[in-house]
Formats: sequence, structure tokens, C-alpha cells
Amino acid sequence: MNWLEALVKTHGIRSQNSADYLLKEGLPHRRLEPWRFTDLTALTNLEPLLLKKSGPVVHGQSPLFAPDVVRLTLDEGGGNFVLAQGSAAAPAGLRLDLENPAASKDLDSAWVFQLQNSIVGPSFNLVLGAAESLRLELCLNPTNSAALVNAKMQISLAEGASLELFVNIKGSTNSLVLLTLQATLGQGSSLLEAQNLIGAEGAVLLSGSEVNQAATSSYERTAVVHGWALARQEPRVVQNEGEAHTFLRDLAIAAENNICDLHSVVRFDGPNGRLEQLQKALVDDAGRSIFNGAVQVPKLAQGTDASQLSRHLLLSDRARVDSKPELAIVADDVRCSHGATISSLATDELFYMQSRGISRQQAVSLLKLGFCQQIINFLPPIAVSGCSLEAVFKP
Repeated sequence: MNWLEALVKTHGIRSQNSADYLLKEGLPHRRLEPWRFTDLTALTNLEPLLLKKSGPVVHGQSPLFAPDVVRLTLDEGGGNFVLAQGSAAAPAGLRLDLENPAASKDLDSAWVFQLQNSIVGPSFNLVLGAAESLRLELCLNPTNSAALVNAKMQISLAEGASLELFVNIKGSTNSLVLLTLQATLGQGSSLLEAQNLIGAEGAVLLSGSEVNQAATSSYERTAVVHGWALARQEPRVVQNEGEAHTFLRDLAIAAENNICDLHSVVRFDGPNGRLEQLQKALVDDAGRSIFNGAVQVPKLAQGTDASQLSRHLLLSDRARVDSKPELAIVADDVRCSHGATISSLATDELFYMQSRGISRQQAVSLLKLGFCQQIINFLPPIAVSGCSLEAVFKP
């Protein structure tokens, strides 16, 4: 029995089609372009037979967030989502299906989605009515090592609806966290998503999302990831009718031997769409950052305005960065730009602070925080208290 067979058969099958696909294709090979830079050693180092379901223990209401936040967590067995103790009541106009898992959907041949669909795990289906608003926090914090969390979210926003979503994950040692989001945004609706993704030694995060936007809708995603042996994220956005707005902001901190891998795709299937994408990574020790951002602008997407910027701060001779922005533009009436920079700490800035009595260690820590703060500043109020990085950069 190979590694994938052991994982799927040990933890059940959510979708037979996905399981068959996985067992036929096997692990992604680095000859495949989307996986060319990704080292899966941290994933295959996990022992499938030792992984076990685990859920967090929630004691009272979190002091970090307002009382109007609906909070979801896992039950003690880690098999279902439940309303956390101290959670706000679900408002009128909200349909939140926790007891009946959302139907599995084989999106396509994307490997991360197929893996998530192959393994039984908790899921929920959220439908927000027209002009309704909701603040929702999702907590996935395994309480033991070698935990397996496989969470699936399906979200549908009606016309004019507004959802503020905070995903808070703290992986445990040698754990595997699978997270997928499928979201459909109606006309004029908005989804403001923030992710605080904190890993641990040997932990692996595989995350994917598919967001479909109607005209005049808005999708904002801000994600902060650090501490994982391997963290691979695959956000994909389709503006189905154009005239929508997409913001993608990602911050990765890779130290020791950590790998932070971001593969994004944004496609415009209508005119006058807008994209603002900013990816930043701070890479130290033998850490590695990978960015592959694809923007697809077919001929019917006239009037598109898309900007993409990738910035890396390299702090070690052993650190590595692979940055690959991709713009596929067929339309001729567009404004599209992209940029990628890789730099190190500025010696003149270090000298300036040291000349004013700040130690070198403190100066380095301040410059790291300053580099990251641009992304942190975009986090919505529901998430900003939970994404503090002072402890990470403590001198």
C-alpha cells in the first residue's frame, strides 16, 4: 500500500471519483509545471496511520472579537462543525447547514481539491440572503499532535449580501490540515476574508479556494501564513460577468526549512473587471518561498484593470525564492501590470537606527515588522488582534 492509498483508506472516502483520480495519478510529480518548485517531503514524512481526527476545546467567548461574531469550531471528535461556546446567534436570513455536510463536488483535476474531496471531514454550507450581513469566525485548532483536519466551506451570497469571514488555524506538531472554500457571490455582494494560518514543527497545510463573482461584487482575501513545514495555497477567482473587484493580499514568513507555496489564478470572463494583488514573503535560514500568480484576460474582457506585485525579503544566503508572475492577455483595451522584487535588509536603514541607540537585533526586528505591516494593515477588525507578529520577530 503506497502513501496515498494508506491516507485515503485509513480516513474514509468522501468522493469515490476523487479517490479514484488520486490513486490513479499518485502524488504530483515535479515535472508538472504547477509543482515544479514544490518539495512534498514534509507531506510524505507524515505517517497516515498515525494521523487522527482532532478538534479544539473552546472555553468561553474569545475576548478578541466582538459579541456579534458567529463562531464555528470543531466538536471534540473533530468530525463536525459546531457553534462555539459564547458564539452569537445566527441572524435571520442565514441558512447554516452543519448537521448535513455539503455535497461533495469534484471541481476539476486540481490535486489539492481532489485530495480534500477524497477524505471524510467536516463541512458546512452557508447561504446568506439578499442584503443580509454576517461576521463569521472559523476556528480550527487541533489539540494533539499528528492531527488530521479536513474542512470544507461552501458559501453562497445573494444580491447585496455581505460576509466578513475570519479563518483562524493553528496547526499542531506533525499535523495535516486540508482546507477548501467554494464561494458564489451574487450581484453587489461582498466577501471580506482573512486567514491567520499558524503552523508547527512538521505540520502541513494544503489550502484551495474557488470564488465565482457576479457583476459589481467584491472579494477581498488577506492571508498570513507562517510556521508550517509546508504550506501550499491555491486561491482561484473567476469574474463571471466582469465589472467585479478582486483584492488578493498574502504574507508568508518562511524560516528554518519551511516552504511557503502560493499559486493563484484570476480569470476575467467579462469586461471592466478589476484586480489588485500583492504578495509579500520574508524568507530566512533555509526557508523557501514560491509564488506563481496567473492572470487570464481573454478577448471578451475589455476594459480590465489588473495589477500584480510580488515582493520578497531575503535574509539568508541559504534562503530561496522562486517568483513566477504570469499574465495571459488577449484583450487589447486593458491596463495590466506586474512586478517582482527580491531584496535584503537595507544597510543604511540599519545604520540609521543603530546610530540612534537601537541595537542591531531590535533594528532587524523592526524592519521585518515594517515589511509585513503593509499586509497586516489590510486585515479587517475581526482578524487584526489574532494576527500579531511581534512574538515571531521578538529580538
